[in-house]
Amino acid sequence: MTRTADGPAAARLVRPAVAEMGGYKPGEQANSPDVVKLNTNENPYAASPRVIEAIRAAASDLRLYPDPSALSLRKAAGSVWGVDPHGVVVGNGSDELLTVLFRAILDAGDRVAYPVSTYSLYDTLAELQGVEALGVPYGPNWEFPRAALEKCDARLFLICRPNAPSGTLPSIADVRSLLASRPDAVVVVDEAYADFAAENAIGLVGSYPNLVVLRTLSKSYSLCGLRVGFALTTADLAAQLHKVRDSYNLSAVAQAGGEAALLDQEHFAINRGKILQSRTRLVDELRERGYQVADSHTNFVLATKPGVPQKQVFEDLRDKGVLVRWFPVLPDSIRVTVGTDTEIDRFFLALG
Repeated sequence: MTRTADGPAAARLVRPAVAEMGGYKPGEQANSPDVVKLNTNENPYAASPRVIEAIRAAASDLRLYPDPSALSLRKAAGSVWGVDPHGVVVGNGSDELLTVLFRAILDAGDRVAYPVSTYSLYDTLAELQGVEALGVPYGPNWEFPRAALEKCDARLFLICRPNAPSGTLPSIADVRSLLASRPDAVVVVDEAYADFAAENAIGLVGSYPNLVVLRTLSKSYSLCGLRVGFALTTADLAAQLHKVRDSYNLSAVAQAGGEAALLDQEHFAINRGKILQSRTRLVDELRERGYQVADSHTNFVLATKPGVPQKQVFEDLRDKGVLVRWFPVLPDSIRVTVGTDTEIDRFFLALG
């Protein structure tokens, strides 16, 4: 096959799809400790002290490979979430597990479907895999497009639940309906933020052979920097996914820290409670300032002023040392992570 793509020499060395794509763009990282970082939905509170102890112990001898099956971590996940450990697949964050799912399920020319606007990594993974992405628009007020989604001819369906960037929560009935209507396809419920919601889809695992629920320790367990994610499914489907993931995809340090985090549910509950309380305050004060804020089931809120572009607001906040997120596809909105009360004070002071 001859490649005739124009451009820098390096672009001619990779697949045309890679050369032409923009790639996923993570949120901006702070370049100073004085910056208030409310743009990437990190937990403002420290991880459990038990996590630090476990990491130090694991780091004392790194000569050997980590357990490729991450059995102890999978057992901890099974215990906390009430699922069969044989149906748990661990990954370097749930993002890696999304990659595993795309690689395991989709051939070139297949289709993946999901409601939009949502997590933009889905678009990137579709481009990389050479598949068609069917983005089904949410309805007014982020109404879940159940009927339109179920009509999509796709091998893989993704539901970000709660959704990013809206923070809204598609119902369990919506999930059940899609699972039942498309038994020939895999339905992935991406629950990166579900610990901040009142309900989750884990209870469906095992009842549907085509269901995968993704969880992560990044947001609710304060472990964005450690990268620990989980795919919860049937033992049969998990066995297929294990064929695709890298053999040693989770370090010994990450396995130890992740297990310690899961087993300290008291610390998790305390931090979660503080975030939920601060979320209420953030929503109330944004509404008082004229923003429309969808009810959030996450650790962030989407604040909208219809017809009033928010890019300048985003840039002004940045100039004042406060980072939030602005999306070109949602020009009238800013997304704000729930921080500490002090960080929220700084945000409103900068917002004016």
